[in-house]
Amino acid sequence: MLDSLIKLATDCSDAKRQQFADEVSKRFVERVHLNRPDETSAFNSLLSGVVDKMDTSAKVTISERLADIDATDPGLAVKLATDKIEVARPMLERSKSLRERQLLELAESADQEHLLSLSKREYLSSRLTKKLVERGNLTVKQSVASNLGAEIDPKDVDRIIKDLPKEMGDKIRHLRRSTEDLIQEMFRDPDEVMTGEELVKRESRIDVRQWLTGIRQGHVTLNKAVSQLCFEKNLYDVVSILAVVVGLERKHVANMMIRYDSTCIAVLCRSIGIADGEYSSVCKARCMHLKFPTSTGNKWVTNYHLLDPKDAQRMLALFKAKMSAQDADAA
Repeated sequence: MLDSLIKLATDCSDAKRQQFADEVSKRFVERVHLNRPDETSAFNSLLSGVVDKMDTSAKVTISERLADIDATDPGLAVKLATDKIEVARPMLERSKSLRERQLLELAESADQEHLLSLSKREYLSSRLTKKLVERGNLTVKQSVASNLGAEIDPKDVDRIIKDLPKEMGDKIRHLRRSTEDLIQEMFRDPDEVMTGEELVKRESRIDVRQWLTGIRQGHVTLNKAVSQLCFEKNLYDVVSILAVVVGLERKHVANMMIRYDSTCIAVLCRSIGIADGEYSSVCKARCMHLKFPTSTGNKWVTNYHLLDPKDAQRMLALFKAKMSAQDADAA
């Protein structure tokens, strides 16, 4: 496959070059989940070698595709992020390939349009937030204050929203306060919260790896897998599947599952599309494990009905971003 792509790259005509970049970026998206380092490196190298010669339309397409691929080479990500705003926007707003150092460098030199896109990232560290507030115009500052994933000094929030209509300012204050409370709850040390007994591996009719393969290939849905495993009272394997699907370490999902409250596991399940019926099965299995009455599970399900998927996705994304930042600081 790569040989044919390299051959295509040697054709210097604009049309062939556009075709080449389009084909490579498509293959990159399709195959990145295979986690093959040599192949990933080849895709990055091929695209890095031709992106400078692409027209704006082709670059926008590539940027949109690569913004959601964590395996995108940081150098390629920076190249796209410093291009025209229509090219840069997807990378600035979504790419996790841009490291903190690179984001700070961009915030130091970028124009206001690029700063505005930076301000919309799911997570903004305190250093990056400070730089955006320092260099950004009023629109950028308002965007930062409205971004619930931004670690921002409360004094800076007050300074920014004093120039906003009162209703808007009050809404931002309320959302930031409630979000911060929930995130703190999600980050509480397992030793500080009430938890049940650890989950134990059980015999299962279908192995976790088979379930995951079936989900990836579209032969079975995530909801079906969760429902069946809960029917088998196998929360251990439910945790394993959820951890892979959501992209968290298994220990974090396990801690959420055996906590005596339902907030964290509800956010996780809603964010990845676990339906109400299947979540009810999760609650029943949790109640059995935690030795809770059925009425407690019913209350969890009722609260789940009220949880907006977008809010859950935002909360989970923020949780994951903070976890990544903690891991980076510890490294």
